[in-house]
Amino acid sequence: MIGGGILALWNDCEAGHEDAYEAWYQGEHLAERLAVPGFRRGRRMQSLADGPGYFTYYETVGPDVLFSLFYRQLLDHPSSETERIMRETFRNMSRTVCRVARRDGAVYGGYAVTVKLVDQEVDGPVRLFLDSLADRSDVARTEVWTAVEPAKGAISREETLRGGDDTIATCLLVETLRERPALDIVDQAREQLAIASSAIGIYRLLCDLQSDV
Repeated sequence: MIGGGILALWNDCEAGHEDAYEAWYQGEHLAERLAVPGFRRGRRMQSLADGPGYFTYYETVGPDVLFSLFYRQLLDHPSSETERIMRETFRNMSRTVCRVARRDGAVYGGYAVTVKLVDQEVDGPVRLFLDSLADRSDVARTEVWTAVEPAKGAISREETLRGGDDTIATCLLVETLRERPALDIVDQAREQLAIASSAIGIYRLLCDLQSDV
């Protein structure tokens, strides 16, 4: 949905903590987040190459959901297990509230290419790149997410535990049905978007959870 909200997250996991990380995500965190009014879907992915080891994104009915009092209460009052995971396990966190500026395709794929763009101008090479993917049957969907100015206030308890988060300006997401097209698109992005991008990643789907509401 154009104008919908996205919480875009990239992070690493402390070596040796992978089992605890997965148990927490699957047993507590995803369901807790999807219970927040306005959250629609959460998708977790793991890297197939260099860069942040994990990529997660949540779809919400709008960006305002991610500044709501209900959600803020969760961020400021994490469970004891969330406190431990945030402090001991999360590394190199990038977290940005975004708005969906463009979406093509309605199918979700098993692989994702993320292109972090240096600004919010989706024109020139970026538009040409997106248009070149429009007729590919192996591309499930493409989206452009632009960062939303955060509400003023103190940083959350969770971010404090993580030691502070990086942010992005814009993200181009391409989801594919299979791995080979995703690898090809990474090469294409590196060639065509070298100036416009700050980082390019490739990920495979771990799990997907939708809200019951």
